[in-house]
Amino acid sequence: MWVGKMKIQRFLSNRDGGMAVMFSIALIPLFVAVGVATDYAHKTNTETLLQGATDAATIAGVAGKAKWGPSGKAKIEKLVKDYLKANGAESAVNDMVVVQKGLNGNSTLFQVKVTGSVDTSFMSIVGYKTMNVSASSEADMGGQALEVALVLDNTASMNSEGRLDALKASSKSLVDTLFKSKQPSSYLKIGIVPFADYVNVGMSNRNASWMNVPPDSSKVQNVCSVTYPNAQSSNCHDEKGTWNNDGVPTPYTYQVCDWNYGNPVTTCADQTFENKWYGCVGSRTNPLDVSIGSVSSPYPGIQNTGCPQEITKLTDSQATLNSQIDAMNAVGETYIPQGLLWGWNLLDDAEPIKGAKSKADMAALKGIKSMVLMTDGDNTKSPDYPYHWGSDTGLADKLTTQLCNNIKSEGITIYTVAFKVTKQSSKDLLTSCATSTAQAFNADNDAALMDSFGQIATSLAQVRFTK
Repeated sequence: MWVGKMKIQRFLSNRDGGMAVMFSIALIPLFVAVGVATDYAHKTNTETLLQGATDAATIAGVAGKAKWGPSGKAKIEKLVKDYLKANGAESAVNDMVVVQKGLNGNSTLFQVKVTGSVDTSFMSIVGYKTMNVSASSEADMGGQALEVALVLDNTASMNSEGRLDALKASSKSLVDTLFKSKQPSSYLKIGIVPFADYVNVGMSNRNASWMNVPPDSSKVQNVCSVTYPNAQSSNCHDEKGTWNNDGVPTPYTYQVCDWNYGNPVTTCADQTFENKWYGCVGSRTNPLDVSIGSVSSPYPGIQNTGCPQEITKLTDSQATLNSQIDAMNAVGETYIPQGLLWGWNLLDDAEPIKGAKSKADMAALKGIKSMVLMTDGDNTKSPDYPYHWGSDTGLADKLTTQLCNNIKSEGITIYTVAFKVTKQSSKDLLTSCATSTAQAFNADNDAALMDSFGQIATSLAQVRFTK
């Protein structure tokens, strides 16, 4: 044993030239192997970078096609190349070639393929100066289950400057994008909550267990009035004034005269006074006004009050949604919490509004529930339970925030759109209401409103990779 160990030690300590040559020859394959491995690692890293850039460009292409359609081919091509460049693809490879499929036609399927080459280091010694690299992605839209509540401002101020028409066009465009992106096997339902100071739950729900509506009634009462039939005017002239139409200053012209009224004449006659319900619903007392469920405490029906178009329950009929959007009318003042509350009810599977899937069912489908809140101004009314007659806008803003937080805590994604809103505190209120700042939009004109709804539709469409 001792002799064997001595021989091994002598061998390991030998420094003769022949031994060095032998080791040098033995190391050549090792160096080649390390060099090839280094070049292939560079190729793999580059293709990993390309794949990430291609994925990002493909998602952008799908979104661009949803937004601009086949006619936007040039915009989509530029968008894809910009994304590839921004993600390092252009600088990572030589002679990059980009192939884009799915630019033409109505299909939302979109593919981006990138090819090129990278320089080698060690392999160039044996004649391989470059290695080919490639990456490709294919994506589509509408692959996940989706329920959306459109909570839309239908207050009187929406009659100004063509705002209501702009809202109708933008809403129908959003609906169209979502239905075009929907896959045949996927689940999509959309509902609409037009809101003002009240929401219309539909007169068919008068006797629902969750409603408390007094019976319609009428009474006849003798009423006397004083008139001046012989009144004469002189020195009449027009003057201008301004009144607030749901927070929007509205100019008007009125006449001022000098009057000689003459003798008054009193007349009396029977008049019929009616108490009638038109589908409008008020608020339950706090904290029920910022929560849903607990229908054992019914919602109060408000008589002798007008409110917007009746809410549209979740439906998969695009024709129904378009018809209901076209029928929207602008009346009343702004009380945002009422819209939020009934948008939340719309997305909940329990009473008072049924038709939504449960949270468990949506989770099983890997789906999402989402709300789009759009308003053109500040809260102008506050609760005077069960009515919304108050003017404490600070309270209305506080209740808005509470509702937004409660809705988000249920896993519902909120998008907000401030349309021609000038007051910064109101913009901030809507931004904080959204699930994230990326989901809060400010639209200063009709085109910006259309663009905001388009971006929301693209986000809701849930791009998914198919390859």
